[in-house]
Amino acid sequence: MRTPFTMDSAGFLALLDALERRFNEVTAAASLSFAGIDGDLYPVVQPARAGEEDCADRGESADFAQSAGAEDSAQPEPTAPCPGARCDSALRSPASTPLSCDFHGRTGAFHDETFDPQLVELASSAFGSTCWASLMCVASLGLDAALVECARQFLMHTSIIVRQKGLAVWLYDLINDATMAMLLGQTSARMPVTIRPMSQVQISRWLHGSGVKRFGSQQQRAADRAEYGNQAHRLAAYCMLRWGAPAASSAQIATMLLTNPGIGMCMLREDPNVRAQGACTDTRYRRVVEYLRSLHAQADLDYARALKIGDVPWLSPDGHAAVTIAADRRYLYDANRLVHAYRALWDRATADPAQLLMAVEETRTLPEEPLWENPVYLRDLADSLMGAVLSDDLTMGFQQRDRDRFDRGVRMLEHMGEQVRAMNVLMLPIVAIDECEPDWNAVAARGYKARTMQWRAFCDRCDDLATVVLAQLQGQGDGFHVRAAATLLKQSLPEYCELALPLFEQEIERLAAREHNAADASACGQEREGGAVHVDMAA
Repeated sequence: MRTPFTMDSAGFLALLDALERRFNEVTAAASLSFAGIDGDLYPVVQPARAGEEDCADRGESADFAQSAGAEDSAQPEPTAPCPGARCDSALRSPASTPLSCDFHGRTGAFHDETFDPQLVELASSAFGSTCWASLMCVASLGLDAALVECARQFLMHTSIIVRQKGLAVWLYDLINDATMAMLLGQTSARMPVTIRPMSQVQISRWLHGSGVKRFGSQQQRAADRAEYGNQAHRLAAYCMLRWGAPAASSAQIATMLLTNPGIGMCMLREDPNVRAQGACTDTRYRRVVEYLRSLHAQADLDYARALKIGDVPWLSPDGHAAVTIAADRRYLYDANRLVHAYRALWDRATADPAQLLMAVEETRTLPEEPLWENPVYLRDLADSLMGAVLSDDLTMGFQQRDRDRFDRGVRMLEHMGEQVRAMNVLMLPIVAIDECEPDWNAVAARGYKARTMQWRAFCDRCDDLATVVLAQLQGQGDGFHVRAAATLLKQSLPEYCELALPLFEQEIERLAAREHNAADASACGQEREGGAVHVDMAA
């Protein structure tokens, strides 16, 4: 069964045109400024020659083949910001702190006033929290004409493809390029230089150097190619949530892009324009999508039976908002059953979920195991409760029968369950992201390897929480889960809170009305009691 969807290419193009105009305005102003030439704010740093004393201080060798220790050493030059940084002016460092403020307001690379606020908002709205958004902002500084041209060409190419063929074609082409780069083991020329935090010297080498070593060490190149794929799927999921319709299809495709990228990419082929470009016409992946839908239906029936007999966690209506209490109970029920199911299967041989899905796709061979013994469903449920990356310890720990890793995953799931029990699912992303977000001031003082690891881990956590929202908050209606997940992929907690606030305001109004009605009822009862006493006394 196909998953029909449409994408608002016109809406995306309107935002892209505004971004392009603002980018040209900012870069034109930057080219007229001498601050980047001889000022103290952006000192021009020439690549050090081999043998110079300060080369070791920057942790860079002449051929850019950095060792792990050199990568993790502190670096004083300005850096390309991480694509996952968020914009929050309240968290910015004072402008007096040298080289303190990173893209989207996180500390680590540039001064507070470095990036144009309007450009930052337009870039993050168009491309979410990805390396393409940071490319626009870093290039806008005008420190390297080649980087400015690279960003301008990206905007122009995107605009042409979307205008002629549609947004889905552009996203599919981007994912395909990242996929081919990983399969061939070659760095794509289309991969942005802002794929990871870099110094000005490293950016210059990347843009003006020759040979593969300009892209970093062999280990860095492999990690960057994998991250390029992650970012391409993240961007596609964000665009699907932002400009896709209907909401149910958008949510399903975005979830697949985040948890099962191969199937998510195949689902983009349902767009007629993508097919017209010669994309693979194999539709066997629909069997996988339909099978997962059937598992979800079985799980809903199982939960309905559990509700009927009262075999679900009880939550006090006074301690949980009415708008989320049903989702809270389902989350806790599923989390508890998932852990019990894995433990019950620990000493039994179980198949690899990926191989089972491959059999479904290729031969229509459906697993015969009951729902709570089915590795495919258990893996899918873990993703919906924790996200694809965060659930790895639980699922892979079970699959490899690694007790320590499995227990670590169980503790994380139990911790998230405790947060849901203490508050609700709606608050879970806020608390979970706040817990994992590092001290960006401390991160900025570390080397590029440590910075890259922190940035990418934080981006993965936001993707995970977006997945949880898509799976757990479908009952809020009006596409709330789609819009909320998009804000998390954009890594904008203020926007997420703005969406959630009306739900809490409704709950406050409901509680106030209930208390008011209770007070009125109590007053009426006292009046009736007083009237009866008066009659008795008269008699």
